[in-house]
Amino acid sequence: MQPVKMLQLYPTTHLIGKNARAVFCSVLLGKGNSTIDIGSRIFLKAEGTKAEVISRAVAQDSSKIYARGHLIGEVPGVKAHLECRGLVLSPKAMIDAIPELEAKTENLEMSHEAAVGKIAEKEILYLMARGLSEKEATSAIIRGFLKVDLEGLPDKLMDEIRKIMEMELSG
Repeated sequence: MQPVKMLQLYPTTHLIGKNARAVFCSVLLGKGNSTIDIGSRIFLKAEGTKAEVISRAVAQDSSKIYARGHLIGEVPGVKAHLECRGLVLSPKAMIDAIPELEAKTENLEMSHEAAVGKIAEKEILYLMARGLSEKEATSAIIRGFLKVDLEGLPDKLMDEIRKIMEMELSG
């Protein structure tokens, strides 16, 4: 869990079989002066294909996170969704959500949503009024924010991911 100087990933998937499905999930934590540039591209090329690109990003210190997603619908009847949510925890940190939807035909369903912001002070105050310290309240909010259902991962790997996130959030 040491900060990286720069990380870039942009896997691309071509869905060519009838009813094929692809899901990309990213959980990102920017620390120090890291630059993280991560995204996914999915070509939906066959009848009934479905795709999802989901990312959760938390930027602190002076880190920069670029969360990209590109969905390309090439045939009628495909469905795809792109979702990026980000939390900026310090004034020098930044998150740039870059969603792209490309429809090359009609009669397809593609959507995106992106939301980037900071933790509302009233949420922290609410939890503090119930006995949590400011750090505990912030960690609880971030923990809930980062909760993403990562389908298909073995339980043992999910347990390790949870342990790492818990260690990081508790400092």
